[in-house]
Amino acid sequence: MEILKHRINSFDKIDNNFSLELDVRDQNGDLVVSHDLPITSTIKLEDFLQKIDKNKLIAINVKSVEIEKNLKKILSDANLKNYFTFDWPVPSLLKALKHNLICAFRLSEYEKDIIPNCDWVLIDSFQSIWYDANFLNSLKNSGLKLAIVSPEIHNRKSDLAQVKDIVNSVKVDAICTDLPDFWYT
Repeated sequence: MEILKHRINSFDKIDNNFSLELDVRDQNGDLVVSHDLPITSTIKLEDFLQKIDKNKLIAINVKSVEIEKNLKKILSDANLKNYFTFDWPVPSLLKALKHNLICAFRLSEYEKDIIPNCDWVLIDSFQSIWYDANFLNSLKNSGLKLAIVSPEIHNRKSDLAQVKDIVNSVKVDAICTDLPDFWYT
């Protein structure tokens, strides 16, 4: 299972011992690495990708629309193949798929639609753990790769043990977390 360190949006947070999740948005025609609205000191995505281990899985949280073509070009130019993009609005997700980007759709207690042609599904739980091992296995058996959002990202450390039990019983492909060491034990 790949451990995706959550919100790695600056050079000093890169730890090549782990895979990473980063946020991408547009700023004046460029794609930059930034969770919040960009400021002048943002890092261009091209520059960021030069500093990371391309053998590690990269989860790209998309924060802007109409960036599909530019994102595909940057990822192709960087020869990045081990990635997935997520958090697209559905119309943009459909465009991203047409541009042959590797995409995930999100399932949560609020989002239940399975989007065809995505390789990944991001399983999120904003309020409580709504899924179980049987549900995750059914997704795996349909050919999807599974990425789980660890509950501490939503301030629910009390759910970590329950999620770890589920993850240990299913072949989960990745977990996005602020506590990477917890998932190694």
